[in-house]
Formats: sequence, C-alpha cells, structure tokens
Amino acid sequence: MLTLDLATLKEAAIAVALGLMMGLERERSGFERSLEGQEETQRRRLADQVEGTRGSLGARTFALLTLLGWISVKVGGDGQAMPIAVLAFSTLMIGLFYFQTSAGDRGLTTEVAALAAPLLGMLLTRDALLAVALAVIVTLLLLSKPWIRAWIPKLHREDLTAAMQLLIVFAILLPLLPAKTLDPWGVLSPRKVGWMVALIAAVDFLGYALNRVLGPHRGALLTGLLGGLVSSTVVTLTMSRRAREDASSCESGQVAVMLACAIMGCRVVLLAGVVGGTVLARSLIWPMATMASVLLGASGWMSRAGTAPIQSEEIEVRNPFHLKRAVAWGLALATILLASAAARAWFGEKGLLITAGLSGLADVDPIALAVSSQVHAVGLPTATATLAIILAVAANTCTKAGLAWLAGGRAFGQRLAGMLGASLVAALLVAWAQV
Repeated sequence: MLTLDLATLKEAAIAVALGLMMGLERERSGFERSLEGQEETQRRRLADQVEGTRGSLGARTFALLTLLGWISVKVGGDGQAMPIAVLAFSTLMIGLFYFQTSAGDRGLTTEVAALAAPLLGMLLTRDALLAVALAVIVTLLLLSKPWIRAWIPKLHREDLTAAMQLLIVFAILLPLLPAKTLDPWGVLSPRKVGWMVALIAAVDFLGYALNRVLGPHRGALLTGLLGGLVSSTVVTLTMSRRAREDASSCESGQVAVMLACAIMGCRVVLLAGVVGGTVLARSLIWPMATMASVLLGASGWMSRAGTAPIQSEEIEVRNPFHLKRAVAWGLALATILLASAAARAWFGEKGLLITAGLSGLADVDPIALAVSSQVHAVGLPTATATLAIILAVAANTCTKAGLAWLAGGRAFGQRLAGMLGASLVAALLVAWAQV
C-alpha cells in the first residue's frame, strides 16, 4: 500500500526519472526526424510545431507510464489484478495511438519502448537496481539506431551465418559433448576441447567484427591493434608484402607488426587465464606485459619520431569462424593436447617444453590452451606451464621475424627482427626472475 514517507517518494521519483530518460530520447529522435531534409530557415518553425506533429509519446507520456506501473503494484499489493489492468489499459491506449498516427515509413520502436515503461515501473518495486539497469539498456538500444544503420551495410550474409553458427556451438553442441576423458593421461575431454575451440573462435570473431565495423582503411596503429586480435601472422605477411612492393610503407608496416605481436601477448594471457585460472594468468602477465611494453614503446617512438607515418593501411581479414574450420582446429588442438601430455609423461618437463617450442613455430593458441588445461587436469606446475607458453610465444615471434625478413626484404625485416628480439629477451628475463 502507498504510504507517505521519504522512501516511497524516492521510489516514485526514480520511476518518473526512468520514464523521462526513455521519453526524452524518443522526443528528441522525433524532433530530428521531423527536421530531416528541411532548410535551415524552416527549422525554427518546425521546432515550434514538432509536439503537435509527432503525437504524445514523448518524455511526459513515458514518465506517466512508468509511474502508472509503479502505482499499480503499490495500490494492488500482493494481488495481480491491478498491474494486469494497468498493463492492458496501457497496451490499448498505445495501440490506438499507433493506428491513428501511423505512416507508411513508421516503425514500432517507440510503441514497444512505451509498453516496456509500465513494466519497468512495476519491476522497480521488486528490484530497483535491475529496473534501472534495464531502463538504461532500453535507452541505449533506442540511441543505437544511427550506429546500427551505419553497421548494416558493412555486414555480409556470411558474417551473420558465422555468428549464428557460433551461437549454435555455445548453446547446443557444447552441452552435448561428453565430459569424460578418452586418453590414459586424462587430458583429452571432448567437452573441454569443444569449449577451448569455442573460446578461441569467440575471440577471433570479436576481432573480426571490430575490423569489419571500423572498416578496412585505417592507420597503421589501428591496423596492428585490431589485426593482432584476429591473427598477428596475417598482419605480418600483409605488411611484409606491402613493404616489398612500396618502400614508403616500410616503417608503418613495422609499427603494425609490432603492435599485432604486442596484442598477441595480451591475447595469450587472456586465454591462459580463462582455461588455466588466475594463478597462471598472474604468472604470465608480467613477462607478456614486459614484451608488450617494449613493442609499444618502440612503435610509439617510431610514430612520434616521424619515421612511421600514420597512413591508410588495408588488410584483408576473412571471417574466422566456420564449422569446418572449427572441426579442423579442434582436431589440431586434440593432437597437441595428446602430444604435450605424452611428451611430459615420457620425457618429463623437458619433453613438454620442447613440444611447446616446436608447436609455437606454427601457432601459439593451441599449445597455450593445451598447456593451460593441464594445470587443472593433471596438476602441471604453474612455473612449468608459464615457461612452456613463453617458449611457444618466443618460437612464434621468431617465425614472424623470419617471415618479415623473407617476405618484406632485409630493410623491413632487420629492424623488425631487432625489436622483436629485444622484446623477447626482456620477457624471458622477467620470467627467469620469477622462478
């Protein structure tokens, strides 16, 4: 029941504020829509007339709807009759408004948001924090129209298909995989392999989505940072070939590769932390942070000194997630899991370190995930896992330096190899100091 006290007045004020927040956005959106394509001389006249031309679903209406929903719960008490009656009345009035004022190009966004308003007012009496959070989410969705319209032309059908496949993997396929291990060393669990494949696919897809949203043409700094999320090897090959074709892009290409390798280190820490736990992540963070700091400092120095002009760079990044590729990647990961576990069982920790170094020549992610999973599965010491992952990163970085020298020429590869080598030495020194 309603009682006149400070807590009740505060809750009512929050209900009105939530409605005003959503309604002000809708009212401003309607005002901007009314002014589209009009001359500057007509804007003031239209601003005076906009309230009459856009109807009544503005800030005051939204505030009244949220307040009405809040009052219905307060008056109705534990019963459901009053809230249901208020919701039915609000739906009827909003529906009548829509049919009376609808135009051929008008959507339903404002009306659906208005239907959410009384529900948020009702929720406010049960969980104020959740009601505020949902109101903020609704307002952000209303504000996102220009951004969504800008992104839609950049999306391809294969992007949407890949996103749907990724959701299917997470929601349907992973829970169906058996959790029991299938090998004598207790490391090969189909469900664990599936989760690791899904994790790496999600990280790859995030980087790919950022690349697609921000467009292919961008400066060397952004190319390296975003390209490193998807594949630092692709960035290295692309920039190396461009440097051989055009000597003027040599310095900017080196900056992009160094930034991509720095992001690779951050990516490894993230994956190892998710799979191996926070202890492993804390053990890796200082060596990888040292490596990234050296590379970031070198790229920053080159950019500030003017040797690496921020020119337009383009890198082709393909959609990283397809079911066939995910299956192949899962098989490769399972192979490395078995190889690393067998090497450790037969030859001790030295065998694991050698396997990590050899695997890292091709790719860091599989061996990083394989080693991280053994921390929990078979009790692999954190120090050994850290050293194995760092050796894999070192081997992969040496591979990139070699690719840069071969594909980009001596002028491109020599300085890049020196910078990458310096970052590796710094990372290994920090790792050695932690032992």
